[in-house]
Formats: sequence, structure tokens, C-alpha cells
Amino acid sequence: MLAAPDHFDCETVTLMGRVCDEAWIELQKTVFFPTPVNARNVRSALAVRVLDAVNHGERNPDRLKSIALEAVDA
Repeated sequence: MLAAPDHFDCETVTLMGRVCDEAWIELQKTVFFPTPVNARNVRSALAVRVLDAVNHGERNPDRLKSIALEAVDA
């Protein structure tokens, strides 16, 4: 098992942000979030999934987005 890094380089941080934003945009096309709290909770869940996947070595943007979107299905 890989140890989680203490920090991420700028490229990885940019990748994580972009993937989270793209997943959020995709969700907004199909899912209604009745309150800002719901939306905030979902965005947090997306970020947690992406961070966990990156901690385990995933860097493929399409795979990261799929992993993030699984948070909503769970």
C-alpha cells in the first residue's frame, strides 16, 4: 500500500480542482440540490473521493471524475 504524501505538487492540486469542478458541473445537469447545504455536502463528498483516489496513486482525470461521481451513487 502506498503511503499518502505529505503534500501534492501544483500540477496534482490543479488536477484535483479541475476534476472536482467537472464532476460538479456534470452533476448539476442531472441532479437537483434543493438547498445550498445539500450542494455543499455533495461537493465535499466529491472532493473527499478525489483526494482519496489521488492518495492511492490515481492521476487519470477521467477515472478520478468517475470515482468522484460514485460518491453520489453511494
